[in-house]
Amino acid sequence: MIQVFSNSLGAGELKALKSVFKSKWIGFGRETKIFEKELGKKIGSQRVLALNSCTSGLFMSMKILKLGPGDEVIIPTINFIGTANAVLAAGAKPVFADVDPEYLNILPSQIKKLRTRRTRAIILLHYGGHPCDMDEIYKYTKGLHIIEDSANSPFSKYKGKNCGTLGDIGCFSFDAMKILSVGNGGAIWLKDDALYKRAVEYRYFGLRNKKQSGVDSFKEKKSRWWEIELSCVSNRFIPCDILSSIGRVQLSKVDSFIGRRKQIWKVYQKELSGLYWLTRPPEPLNETRSSYYLYWIRVCPGLRDKLARHLVDNGVYCTFRYFPLHLIKHYKAKQHLPNSEELNQSVLNIPLHQNISDRQVDKIIKVIKRFGSLYC
Repeated sequence: MIQVFSNSLGAGELKALKSVFKSKWIGFGRETKIFEKELGKKIGSQRVLALNSCTSGLFMSMKILKLGPGDEVIIPTINFIGTANAVLAAGAKPVFADVDPEYLNILPSQIKKLRTRRTRAIILLHYGGHPCDMDEIYKYTKGLHIIEDSANSPFSKYKGKNCGTLGDIGCFSFDAMKILSVGNGGAIWLKDDALYKRAVEYRYFGLRNKKQSGVDSFKEKKSRWWEIELSCVSNRFIPCDILSSIGRVQLSKVDSFIGRRKQIWKVYQKELSGLYWLTRPPEPLNETRSSYYLYWIRVCPGLRDKLARHLVDNGVYCTFRYFPLHLIKHYKAKQHLPNSEELNQSVLNIPLHQNISDRQVDKIIKVIKRFGSLYC
C-alpha cells in the first residue's frame, strides 16, 4: 500500500542518537537548546521553543494570551481537533468558520461575519502547506490575537516571511506524519519577548524563568539550589534531547524533502489536468511558497467514496484531512457551513511525500485514470 504520509529517518539520525546515549543525558538539555537555535535561524526568529507536540503549543497559547471563559476564538472548521480542544480546555468558545472551496483555507469574509465583542483570537491553518491570504485576513483581525497552526506549513512563506511567524503565536508539528519528523514533537514561536517569557514558564509547570531546575540555581551559585518558586500553574510540555537530536538532522534535510514533494506535485498537476470529472488543487498564491504537505483532489460527491475504495483496493491509500470540526457532535456547534460540508463529501488526499518513487507516482496516476474510464 502506498501511504499518504511517510518520513525519512536513517543513518544520520541514528548517529545523532548514539551521541545522545553516550552523553548519559537524554532529557531536556544541550541538543534541544541547539535545535531551537537552528530552527529559529531557519524560520527567521530566535523566539522559538521546542515542545513535545504542536497540540501542546495550542494549549499553551490559550494561557499565554490569557484566553478563557467568556472569550470566543474563531477557527476554520477544516482543521485538526487539537485546535478546538485547546480552546474548550481553556474555558473559551470555539466559533467555526467556513473555508475557501479551492484552497481550503479560512474565508476572510467569515472572520468579519463571525466576529463579536467577545472574539479575542483566531486560529489559522495554512491548509496543505499553502499560505492563507494574510493581507485579507489582517483587514478583519485588528485587535485580535492571531495564532497560526503551522503543522501543515512549517517552512511555507508568505511575502518572504515564514508561516508560523505571521501573527502573535505560531505552532509547529514534527510528529510521525509531518515533513520534519522526530516521532512526536513540535515547537512554538512568539511575537515578542513578553510572550516568549510567558511561554518559557508555561512550558515547564509554571516554574519561574531561570529557576526551572536545581542545576540552573546551582550554576547561579545559590546556597539552596533545590528551592523553587512558581509564577503560574501549568503542565509539562518540554521535549527531550533524543527527539531534538533527530530534529537537528532532519532540519538539515528538510529542503530536499520539500523539493521532492514539489516535483511530485508538479507531476500530479500535469497528468491529472485533462480529467473533466476531477478538480486539482490550486497553485500557491502569488508571493507565497508552499511546503507541499498535502495534495487534494475533488470529485462529485456521489463518486468520492467510490474513488476512495477504488484507490485502496489498488494499493493506494487515501484519506480526507480534516473532518469538519463543526460536524463533531461533542462540540455542539449547530452551524451550517456549506463549503466545508460539500468538501467533506468531495475531497480526497492522495499520497504526497518524499519517499514516493517515480514508479509509484505513475501507478497512482494510472489508478485514478482507470477509475475515470470505469465510472465517469
